[in-house]
Amino acid sequence: MEKGQTNGDFQGFVARHYDVWFKDTYNVMDYLFYKGYVIDNQGPALEVGCGTGRMLLPFVQEGLDVEGVDYSEDMLKVCRSKADQLGIVPTLYHQPMQNLDLPRQYHTIFIPGNTFNLLTNHEDALEALRRLYTHLVDGGQLILTLTVPREHILNEQPHIWKRIAEAQREDGATIRLSERVMLDYWEQLKTNYNKYEVFIEHTLVQVHEDTIQLRWFYQLEFELMLKAAGFNSIEVTYSQGNRSNMMISARK
Repeated sequence: MEKGQTNGDFQGFVARHYDVWFKDTYNVMDYLFYKGYVIDNQGPALEVGCGTGRMLLPFVQEGLDVEGVDYSEDMLKVCRSKADQLGIVPTLYHQPMQNLDLPRQYHTIFIPGNTFNLLTNHEDALEALRRLYTHLVDGGQLILTLTVPREHILNEQPHIWKRIAEAQREDGATIRLSERVMLDYWEQLKTNYNKYEVFIEHTLVQVHEDTIQLRWFYQLEFELMLKAAGFNSIEVTYSQGNRSNMMISARK
């Protein structure tokens, strides 16, 4: 049996299997949500954390001026491969958002999938907001989602593995994803220990483990960070009353 290990960098096994977990309906809902902002703001847009292009590529296919940036080269390789199959050439950049330095400004910058939570260092998070602000035109809009691990805070079980997803790969193999979670309340850090198990005809043939950290931000804290970076017109909404998931918009 094959075994592997990565450390939260979205490389290798994790990058190659990232799209397995996203169904078409999920992609369409995300795509339509952010498309509304891109169209309303009438100008070029940037997706931060574009990854494998599950949302970016449909934007490009439709002829919208949307570019992508990601810090994982392996995720971008998957994106380029998918783009080649579709016959399109997206504009992609390989940069972490706290070092963002691109040649143009945008009317819309969006960060889906709680990607901003991956910035575990507070100074990196502040610097990322400053650079995002710089890359917006005057009046441009930033949209992002954030998560707070409310369920784990209320019921912390750091030593228990919990199966959270199961999906089928194109070759018919079954992938099972389990996790256990540890919290650092002082630093507001959530550590996910993820275990991917690959089964072929009910036989376990591969186990891959990945450790990833996320920092959670509370609403008032993040509003103050946005203001410190120069943003205004800040709006925060919660997903169907779920206090674990925030959608934030702010303007330059």
